[in-house]
Amino acid sequence: MPKERLPVWQIPVTRTLDAMVEEAVSKDTHVSKSDLVREAVREKLARMGFSYVNAEPAKHGSKP
Repeated sequence: MPKERLPVWQIPVTRTLDAMVEEAVSKDTHVSKSDLVREAVREKLARMGFSYVNAEPAKHGSKP
């Protein structure tokens, strides 16, 4: 069975934001800017009430 390709996000950011993310990566345990951004998005979604159940998105307090 062929491996499913993951979606790729390409977003423009300011040079300042890019530099800040680069610095955060160098000072933290993230291995890349992508790793930091994925974690930040997951944290934001969790604060909004989203959670992941069996790797599928669920919204607003869905129980596993």
